[in-house]
Amino acid sequence: LRYLTRQSVWLPLPSFTRGMLTSSPSVAMATISIDKPRSLVDERISIRVENLPSNAPVTLRLNIKESYGSFSAFGHYMSDSSGCLSPDSSSSLGGTYTGVDSMGLFWSLLQDPAEKSGLRLLRREAEIPLRYQLTALPGHVTWEQLTNPETEIKPFCSANLERTYLADSVERIPVRVGRLRGALFKPRSQRSCPPVIDLFGTGGGLMEHRSALLAKEGFSVLALAYFNYEDLPDTIVEYDMDYFEEAVDFMLACPYSRLGPKGGVGLIGVSAGADIVANAAILFGDKIRAVAWLNGTPCRNFYQARYRGRLLPAQVTFNASKIKQAAPNPLGIDLRECVQPTRDQELPVEQASARFLFFSCLDDYSVSPEAGARLADRLVRAGRTDVERIAYPDAGHLLEPPISPCTALCYHGLLKVYMYYGGKPECHHRAQVDSWARMIRMFHEELGWRDDKRQVAKL
Repeated sequence: LRYLTRQSVWLPLPSFTRGMLTSSPSVAMATISIDKPRSLVDERISIRVENLPSNAPVTLRLNIKESYGSFSAFGHYMSDSSGCLSPDSSSSLGGTYTGVDSMGLFWSLLQDPAEKSGLRLLRREAEIPLRYQLTALPGHVTWEQLTNPETEIKPFCSANLERTYLADSVERIPVRVGRLRGALFKPRSQRSCPPVIDLFGTGGGLMEHRSALLAKEGFSVLALAYFNYEDLPDTIVEYDMDYFEEAVDFMLACPYSRLGPKGGVGLIGVSAGADIVANAAILFGDKIRAVAWLNGTPCRNFYQARYRGRLLPAQVTFNASKIKQAAPNPLGIDLRECVQPTRDQELPVEQASARFLFFSCLDDYSVSPEAGARLADRLVRAGRTDVERIAYPDAGHLLEPPISPCTALCYHGLLKVYMYYGGKPECHHRAQVDSWARMIRMFHEELGWRDDKRQVAKL
């Protein structure tokens, strides 16, 4: 039996409904049932609203308020003849998404229009859950009405729920070893697991959310910070590849790492993190077994890379004169033509022994969508067969774990500009689901032992 939580109108409501009485019997009886009131961010849940007026228009609104801003999603539905609806089977006829999708309200979240532009819904600290409120409202309410604090609509009912990145089965271990700063995530039930290092881009700080989710799939994952965190440098001057090799050596020797028969660690990198993991695979040889490369560039650019006391060759100048306003949203910038390397300036990924999985999102305005294809082509020309390049139409730069909302426009704190990262919500959501499964499968195949193949079968 599933545990269902039932919460009615007496819970705290959004600002435009607080203080209102809902004494009508037909309204007071309405309830929202959630099979998992506390769930993981990448986990599907079931929502059901009962005791509504039969065959009536209903709006479900999902809202989350963070310290930096609020985000909402909504769908327009029709209750059935028994006065029930569920996003599992009821089609959204309008709102932030349409069609039948049990998680549509989550992946279609948008920042509320009254907030400043360029917000990104993200929890860096994996241990702190995201707290949402779900409200059922009569009629098909518009976006403008929902986000207008002066709008007065009596709700049918409301419920609270939590989504977290850190499963109860996963433990977080702070890492402060030598120069290294970060956090290691691993399953509590296993002493050691295949090792993976997780890197993000120029946003800085420590990003834990992806590492925590990946650990529940049977990996020891190091979320590694490399600037703007604790006593690390405040900003990037150059990529210190010795630092990243120290992280690789740490994971190879870590008691929480279980090396497969082929040895080596797995690497994930997005944006500038993708550039770093590609360089690492080239420089560190057999220490790197598998690389998931997400929306990087095909060359060394913007920041120089230094390894063992020398600057690495083939630095490509970032051409700021090529910066343009992004056509879909002129507030953001388009950087796709700012880095145009020759073939000789591309990263020589064919020198690496690791297996590569390249992900390119074709609606990305911050890097050239052809970057992954260019690097994959170098490996294919060298006779390599352990390479795959996946291209996602209408997906944007910020490829996150499944069911995360798409952030097309985002303010970049380091560069002090609005970046247009692109992406259409539904297509971006599908890309995230697919890329996540492919990464997990590759890491199990390349880093695990035979008994790990059971994990692959589950995918």
